[in-house]
Amino acid sequence: MDLIYFSIIFFFVVLFLVILYLVFSKVKQAMDHRRVSQLENEMQPIVDKYMQLESGSIISEDEMDNLRKKVQAKAGLQAFNSIYFARVKQDGLTEKLHQLVTHVIDFEMLNNNRIVRNKYRKSYILYLCAEYYMNSEEVTNFALESLDDPSLYVRNNALRVLRNTGNVDTMMEAYRRISKGKSYFNNKVIVDFMDSFCGDVQELNKALASHIAEFCPKIKRGILDHFTNRRISEYADEMLQFITTSSDKEIIIAGIRYFGVVHKQEAYPFIVENFKSKDYEMRAVCARAIGLYPCEETITLLHEYIKDANWFVRYNCAFTLFRLEEEDIFNKDSSIRKVLCEKDNFARDIMIYTLYSKGLINSDHDQVKLARFQIENVEKEERRDGFKTNHLVH
Repeated sequence: MDLIYFSIIFFFVVLFLVILYLVFSKVKQAMDHRRVSQLENEMQPIVDKYMQLESGSIISEDEMDNLRKKVQAKAGLQAFNSIYFARVKQDGLTEKLHQLVTHVIDFEMLNNNRIVRNKYRKSYILYLCAEYYMNSEEVTNFALESLDDPSLYVRNNALRVLRNTGNVDTMMEAYRRISKGKSYFNNKVIVDFMDSFCGDVQELNKALASHIAEFCPKIKRGILDHFTNRRISEYADEMLQFITTSSDKEIIIAGIRYFGVVHKQEAYPFIVENFKSKDYEMRAVCARAIGLYPCEETITLLHEYIKDANWFVRYNCAFTLFRLEEEDIFNKDSSIRKVLCEKDNFARDIMIYTLYSKGLINSDHDQVKLARFQIENVEKEERRDGFKTNHLVH
């Protein structure tokens, strides 16, 4: 019995402590929130006055000192962030707002502030440095050193800081460190940061093209994808020389994609050569890229490889053929018509699917059926009431 009483008492004591903790946390949270709101109300007039300096407002040194002191505390930084992000949302990041940040906040203050717990501090400091577009030497070095951090959030925020500095040399140093390090960076993250570089993009592109050989395969692919996304043609000669001497499959594929959006006739033999590769991924990407080089040989290759054993190759061939002959699709000599007359069911299926997805073959069904079904279906409609696209079907 004593054990039962002891257990019940222990249970209620623990329950009481948990409730007490929850109540205390709730009260503290409300007090913190009130404190932040109070500081926000005190800081807002100073910020507004600073932003209106050009219209004749005068801000005293004491007011700026007062603002700086408030921001050094956790609640003060939270209040300043609230004002800052509201301003950015309203007006964008103006030069004036950036000036205010440089007057009020520095890296040492952020580093000493305990706005978040230790586990997340480094990532949050880098996040704020990026949001404030801080680009001092101290911040840049901190971000570069953080590229090897075990935390993915820290590494990505460090890359954001470096991108926002707008300094080409800094970005190149970052890519060199990533190339030498063993930390994981998602390929899309690397490309996105190249695409959204905040400095002179042309200078960055020039540096990337000149030093592409220095980087690891991931960065090399990122550069090719970045040039593809931006359709940068100035360095097509360098890129062609680079991919024709590379043995890395991913780099060759990225290069073929590049020459699928940036036309360079000298790249055509390379695309044709890889179209005949044993690797289906290579054939698939070539089936898309070759559409930028319309000629008799291109049509012949597409007609041949639309019978490929791999679905992706057939799919890309069909859509490229459609793109090349879209204006001449009803011509009796068109390659599309020839494919529809093929004995190869797979080639015919993918061509009919392409026409169906482009709205050129109507169906009462929501889903595309097999070619034979489609043909039978269309033929039935032809017999019933005639059909506008009947002449497409063999």
